[in-house]
Amino acid sequence: MKKKSGKHAGGNQKARTLSSGIQKSGIWIPRVVGEPLPFAESQNRSKILEFADDNRNNPTRAEEKLENFLNQLNGGVLRDKFKREYAISGKWIVDFFFPEIRLAIEVDGSIHQTAQQKKRDRQKEEDCARFDITMIRISNREINKNGRKLIEILRKGWGEALKRENRMIGMDADEYSERNRSVSSEP
Repeated sequence: MKKKSGKHAGGNQKARTLSSGIQKSGIWIPRVVGEPLPFAESQNRSKILEFADDNRNNPTRAEEKLENFLNQLNGGVLRDKFKREYAISGKWIVDFFFPEIRLAIEVDGSIHQTAQQKKRDRQKEEDCARFDITMIRISNREINKNGRKLIEILRKGWGEALKRENRMIGMDADEYSERNRSVSSEP
């Protein structure tokens, strides 16, 4: 089937100049100029992943300092155990994420004191809880001050994450326990 040239029935000149199409398996599929091809081999990355990449490449001073601290803590036992600027649920980005124990760390600067940001932070915490992620918040001041206090905060969050049942979404604790028993009893 060929693309019709000239006037379309019921169309106008502006619509023809703003749209185009592709032909797939003999079927003409119209699309708006700039719209991604529906059969493209690779899809564009989501905005949230692009934003996470940008944040990862441009950390705040406090984030850099915490990353260095985590990498050097106890001779580097946490090195390669966490991910920076990790996207959760396609909506949120956490500053540090330990996937093995599902612990998220948020570094809170002064922007987190505004009413609007506090509301967004609560929403992020609720979503993390839904996805069985323990979240701890560490202020820039706590990162820049006492290393012992920072270790205490990290240990407390780590302990909370280890105590959490890590239920699968949509299962209650009994269903999750039963599933784990049957999985762990398999060879």
